[in-house]
Amino acid sequence: MTETVADISRRYQDYMVDMRRTMHSLPELSFEEQATSQLVQQELKKMGIPFELAGDFGIVATIEGKSQGQMVALRADMDALPIHENNPHLSYCSRNAGVMHACGHDGHVAMLLGAAQVFMHLKDGMDGTVKLCFQQAEERGGGTAEILKLLAPWPVKSAFAIHLWSEIESGKFSVQAGPRMAAGDNFQVVIEGVGCHGATPHRGVDPIVVASAIVMNVSHLIAREIDPTHAAALTFGKLHSGEAGNVIPDKAVLAGTLRTTDKADQVHLQAALRRVVQSTADTFRARAEVTIMRGGPMLFNEAGCSRVAEKAVQELFGAGELIAFPPLMVSENFGDFLEVYPGLMAFIGVHNESRGACFAHHHPKFNIDEDVLYRGAALHVAYALNCFRSL
Repeated sequence: MTETVADISRRYQDYMVDMRRTMHSLPELSFEEQATSQLVQQELKKMGIPFELAGDFGIVATIEGKSQGQMVALRADMDALPIHENNPHLSYCSRNAGVMHACGHDGHVAMLLGAAQVFMHLKDGMDGTVKLCFQQAEERGGGTAEILKLLAPWPVKSAFAIHLWSEIESGKFSVQAGPRMAAGDNFQVVIEGVGCHGATPHRGVDPIVVASAIVMNVSHLIAREIDPTHAAALTFGKLHSGEAGNVIPDKAVLAGTLRTTDKADQVHLQAALRRVVQSTADTFRARAEVTIMRGGPMLFNEAGCSRVAEKAVQELFGAGELIAFPPLMVSENFGDFLEVYPGLMAFIGVHNESRGACFAHHHPKFNIDEDVLYRGAALHVAYALNCFRSL
């Protein structure tokens, strides 16, 4: 009996677990993924897969089938987070203090390496070529430009990524079309006042009062200037000013994040934020400067690619494994790929309380149900093969 893609992928389950645990124990922050990159390069060399570097640590590998006229790009992110892991019971707990794979990127890399193993079994019969993209620095909005530059000369017809997700039951798949993750912009507001003694406030301009007023005034923008049927969020996460209780400082700094699922809302809220900050500062005789830093763009799954992924899941594991899952207000920069190529990001559930995999992403106790790794590798492969035939 001929082995299926799922059968071949299952053969590499232990390999993927080993790769994932190795990376989990030695996590690296964005733009510092040297050891992770070297591990991936080492594994690709063992498999005889050619590759090139994308930036300092990113990698684009090529598995060529019978044709270069049909290409699919598959992506996995490699970086960890500045979080101190609190899983001392795990033999593979992070050994880098203050750094942790708390978002599943170690699993993403392991699945793409597993997919590479499967592709090598199938490449002589493949009707196209796959580009395996191992991306650095996703958590800080980096790594995509270098990969997209390397992909640009080639006829890539679709880009695909998988995100393991802690809110979904282990092994279930969400590949639906439409908005899946919000655009994420970060901003900073620097308020310049006039410092003075706390006993003589009339001689100064208090930037703390100005900052407080800005927070309150801006908080109404979502409720009163955005269509209530559109998901959006504007959150302040930082307010810093002064060092002593009896001194009015001369400066205050606010910082926050803006999340939108509609491009028109994104443009409007950026302008509205600047407007309200400036008018509030003027009211209190202060000066204010707003800096908005672009984060991950809106992540939107293309309908045709979603149908290809649905078919792949059904063929691999049955239609009962597909679920509907609402869009998320978190963001990540795979959307940079989807602004260039049709494609999608699939979610695979890793929530399993019996395995202790029940904590949210970015939590110090975050972990995944590793049993899903072979499923992710199989989906990478099946999606690419179906793309060659149908897109």
